[in-house]
Amino acid sequence: MASDHNLDVFLNPRSVAVIGATERPGSWGSFIMGGLLSRNYSGNIYPVNHQADTVFGIPAVKDVREIQAPVDLAVLAIPEHYVEKEIEACGQKQIKGITMITAGFGEISDKGKKRQKRFADLAHSFGMRILGPNVSGTFNLHAEFNASGTLAGNLLATPLAGACQGGYAFYDILSSGWQRGIGLGKFIHTGNECDITVTDFLEYFGQDLEVKAIVMYIEAVRDGRRFIEIADKVTKIKPVVVYKAGRTPDSARAANSHTGALAGKKEIYEGLFRQNGIITSPSMELLLPLGHALIERPPMKGNRTAIITIGGSWGVALTDCLVEAGLSVPEFSAALQKKLRSLGMPERASIKNPLDFGASGQFLSTDLLLGLAREILISGDVDALILHGVGRPGMHTEKTPQEWRIFLDVEKQQIRRFTALENDTGLPVLIGSHYNPWESQVVSDLNKEGIRIYNRLHEIAQLLFAMQNYWKWRIKK
Repeated sequence: MASDHNLDVFLNPRSVAVIGATERPGSWGSFIMGGLLSRNYSGNIYPVNHQADTVFGIPAVKDVREIQAPVDLAVLAIPEHYVEKEIEACGQKQIKGITMITAGFGEISDKGKKRQKRFADLAHSFGMRILGPNVSGTFNLHAEFNASGTLAGNLLATPLAGACQGGYAFYDILSSGWQRGIGLGKFIHTGNECDITVTDFLEYFGQDLEVKAIVMYIEAVRDGRRFIEIADKVTKIKPVVVYKAGRTPDSARAANSHTGALAGKKEIYEGLFRQNGIITSPSMELLLPLGHALIERPPMKGNRTAIITIGGSWGVALTDCLVEAGLSVPEFSAALQKKLRSLGMPERASIKNPLDFGASGQFLSTDLLLGLAREILISGDVDALILHGVGRPGMHTEKTPQEWRIFLDVEKQQIRRFTALENDTGLPVLIGSHYNPWESQVVSDLNKEGIRIYNRLHEIAQLLFAMQNYWKWRIKK
């Protein structure tokens, strides 16, 4: 657990009051209640509703001060004109923290920013902290706590934590990623940050032993000096991956109307991140895959990459992506080429790098394929290996012929043994396919086993480049 008990309340509350709880479809009061009830949360849930006697079968009170037990956290999902009164009521109830879902403040006007400041001052006068306003919730799946609008079926507990100034897009990423085995164990959306900032949670997650890597969506850092100090400490012990939004004039304007953040020049942020060991994600979609890669793969200690491919054109295209990302695909040494040929590499197949089997590669023995890959990895010629072109298209049905099932089972066994080479050699081994889990039975089955299969060439290249950058920074420290 992290040591900042002021922030613990937002991820480990013993009890939660949902102010504005309702069963009305489409309302945030119903989203938060649905999220809390979708997990086996062991704490007490107290709906607060001025009209209903029960919400989702739980007795409701009309005022948070009527609750006859201590309350750690209040989630406000109410119209903006009620907020100040409810903050005062929460203070009188001696609640420790408030997650404010309510929007319509600093992201829309200077008047709204002044109101936010009053909210924070009022909360502090009672010893409370405020998360938000304009947030979409928090969750800690390790504690079965989900005070967000995403249901349990779309969330996967992992050693990653997310601290983000924007929330809804993250739920899209989490919902599409869970079947690939990617996700966040803990998530905080800081919104307009009238009190608590992403920097606070960077520090918090840095101290949290359950968190192995941190991913962040940032529109603007509000206290640059403190962010640098915290980042310098955290990146020495665990990876931090950031997607910096608002890098262009138009997106900076959008960020200002989104959370009220004043985004700075991208060159300043990129330099700040680079100096402090933060890995910059080139896209929103790569944030989680990058976080997973940095804690799951062996270190990428150099920039030399080997490719084994079933299709020659995929090998050429992947080479372009790797080189454009800042890596290299060097020709194998004469000694290694001679060794590969002696192991049984067909005369018609290329052995220079990429190693191209052509379609016949699907019918070569698994032992031969593994022997070739192992020889490449132990040769000293490369720092990583990519196997690309696996995972035939199509999903099993009751009409799938038995011989096709057998063929796919052989391919799955080949891929399993290729991934095992990573542990045997200590070098990254990435598996690539054009198909995702919804298009290929092989990819779907192996994803369920926890084997990562990447279906975009640029994703593979960017992951390896980021892994190498992180390693270069770590060895300097």
